[in-house]
Amino acid sequence: MAITKINGKKVHYILQEAQTNKEAETLVLIHANAVDLRAFDPLLHYLGDRHHILRYDLRGFGKSDNDQPISALTIGHFIMDLQELLDTLKINSPHIIGWQMGALIGAGFASLYPNKVKSLTIMSMPCHPPHMIESIRSHRKELSGGKREIPFEYLEAMASTLPKGHPELAKLKEYANHIEFDLYAKVMDLTVSADPIKDIKNLHCPTLILSGSKEVLFPPHYLRLHTIHLRHCRLVMIPNASSLIVLDQPKGIAQLINDFISEPVEPPPISDPFIRSVDESMLDYVSQIQSEWLHKLEAHKQLQIDILQQFQVFIEGDQIVNGWNKRFAKPLLAYLTINRSTTRDHICEALWPHSPIQQAKANLRVYLSYLRQLLTIPGCDHSFLVMDGAHVYLQGEVKCDAVAFMEKIQEAQHETSVETKQDLIDQLLNNLPRRLFEPLDIDWFLQLKTQIEEDLIDLVLWNANRYKKQKDYLTAIRQLKKTVLVAPSIDLYECLIDLFGKAGNEEQAIIWHSRMLEYDRN
Repeated sequence: MAITKINGKKVHYILQEAQTNKEAETLVLIHANAVDLRAFDPLLHYLGDRHHILRYDLRGFGKSDNDQPISALTIGHFIMDLQELLDTLKINSPHIIGWQMGALIGAGFASLYPNKVKSLTIMSMPCHPPHMIESIRSHRKELSGGKREIPFEYLEAMASTLPKGHPELAKLKEYANHIEFDLYAKVMDLTVSADPIKDIKNLHCPTLILSGSKEVLFPPHYLRLHTIHLRHCRLVMIPNASSLIVLDQPKGIAQLINDFISEPVEPPPISDPFIRSVDESMLDYVSQIQSEWLHKLEAHKQLQIDILQQFQVFIEGDQIVNGWNKRFAKPLLAYLTINRSTTRDHICEALWPHSPIQQAKANLRVYLSYLRQLLTIPGCDHSFLVMDGAHVYLQGEVKCDAVAFMEKIQEAQHETSVETKQDLIDQLLNNLPRRLFEPLDIDWFLQLKTQIEEDLIDLVLWNANRYKKQKDYLTAIRQLKKTVLVAPSIDLYECLIDLFGKAGNEEQAIIWHSRMLEYDRN
């Protein structure tokens, strides 16, 4: 057991060295959502001592620190942690073995650093069709039943084939009890929201995909569809195993991993030219069928919603012009766009806080029915709006300029590198819209607009002070002038006046001081 500090953050790891060969290759084991590095104990017994084996606690789990706000965490943070740990320990080209969240981290790392991975094994990989993600996210959030605790009894029943009360499950509960609930909830949300297909298709290393035959929490069907034609991927179903695959069948998994990493990277060529031709032709045929099918599927789930500069809705590239000024369609869609999965109660509380709840719900039924028609693809029954009992959500590939803008603000807010933060703010301001949001006279919407403006102003002021220290007054002035037209504030005016003074332009300082007084009077 060891603790290392990376950028001031403690990382807990265990590096078990091979007993027979000091030059042996290294296996890196990345643990799942509700556990820590100890969850790999059953697997170690069967992996043997032919390889160096590195296990570590993900940030915030076990004995590792987390130096970021939980709400700001992304899978990218965990990928960066892995890269920094490997660099610190001087481990080159390991075999990476990831489980659930660890599988996403491993695939992301292998995609980002293709020359640093010898092979990849991913177990119980979360991978869901995009149109199902929001409903799955809602389901996972409800599992705790309003309690701030990990739903262990549910996991025991649904995620393992081991009998209730099994010693390994008792250990799992102990690991789970030491995980902060907010961290667990955030990591679970990242897990079920992830779309790892792009990473897997970008891989160059041999990839072994393991899934339990009784897997129900992370079914492999969508993953299998996208990987069946990829030569670098091999999917194997593990008999009598579920999501906690490492606990259910450690011996069988260890044997598969040992066999997999022992194989040559390049398989021997097929000597018979006819058989080789059949193999290649069949693979090309399967790939073509899959590509055509996916293209048709994509054509039925493209929804673009613009609410920053003006309200516009496009389905499959065609604008839906009429109908938005009736039955609360515009504010209702704006709310659902920002809150992709919500409930009828939450909608009523946000949009009609002063109306009796029963009356608000009755009106909402009519409004949702009308909106569903507006969001139905012409010529078929597919609607982007789904009403599943109390839950309401948008399905499919939904893009929104406001959501993208908010994500860029959050990315800049949470960036810890000063240089990168400055670059992110520069990019944000280079593409700053001429106004923020289509005016909607709804309290919820006005509060959201105010919060975004305040966040934007804080970033611009931070950037202005950064350029001020660099004595680049002109860039700071340009960015402040651009922002004050979109989100005017006294702080922006005062900073502009100060910078004009620093730049020796007293005339402009006086002009902007007059504009500030006029703004303050209004």
